[in-house]
Amino acid sequence: MVKPISLSDRTKKRAKGASAPSIPAVARTAKGGHKRRTATPTAQPDPAAGETEKRILVAARKEFISKGLDGARMQAVATQAGVNKALLHYYFRSKEKLYQKVLEDTLETIWGKLAKEFRAQPRQAGLEPLLRTVVATYVHTLAANPDFPLFMFREMANGSASFRDGIPEILRRFQDLPATIAGALAAEIKAGKIKPIQPIHFFMNMLGMTVATFLLMPMIQKLGSAFGVKSDFGGSFMDERIHSVTDTLLNGIRIKR
Repeated sequence: MVKPISLSDRTKKRAKGASAPSIPAVARTAKGGHKRRTATPTAQPDPAAGETEKRILVAARKEFISKGLDGARMQAVATQAGVNKALLHYYFRSKEKLYQKVLEDTLETIWGKLAKEFRAQPRQAGLEPLLRTVVATYVHTLAANPDFPLFMFREMANGSASFRDGIPEILRRFQDLPATIAGALAAEIKAGKIKPIQPIHFFMNMLGMTVATFLLMPMIQKLGSAFGVKSDFGGSFMDERIHSVTDTLLNGIRIKR
């Protein structure tokens, strides 16, 4: 007599001939059957990963500077960078993480270059050479990246948590810079060369005059001619600005004999 083939035997034979569908591609229904669903494709990294990431960061910086964290859209960044949104998320996971990276790169561009030039100065040189180095590096770096000041000020004003939480850790890596200037101030005050001044006021005066240059330039370019104000910022203007800021700062605190 022929033995009937049981359901379990049929299952075993089928298993030998073909593998069962993977779990992600199958969804179990309420009745116990199986319903096919299309598997979501996994984004693959671009072989030229460094170049792709660079394009994304350039596009992201434009989007964040233009619209801020809240207004920026990941799809706009992906389109500008020439990648799909899945690949964008593969690299940076979320808009907040991408924003954090843009912020870090922005501060690294400014403070990293400043720290490099500053640390190359001999510490015994005194306040004036240190100050000229700091102001010159700020001016040249911001002249090459004039959108940075507006971006930084707007994000500070908006009180973005990502901005607020990210700044201190980045600046801690360059804390020797303000400490060295404060030490030079204290030494010259003690030597009777400059008037007593709190370092915080000195730093605010320096940053105020330096950064304000790039916040005011667009306005002067539009309105300056109506008031007879020079609005040509090419040529030697930046060198003139470096000397003007430095001399104004020093002449305000020097003790004239």
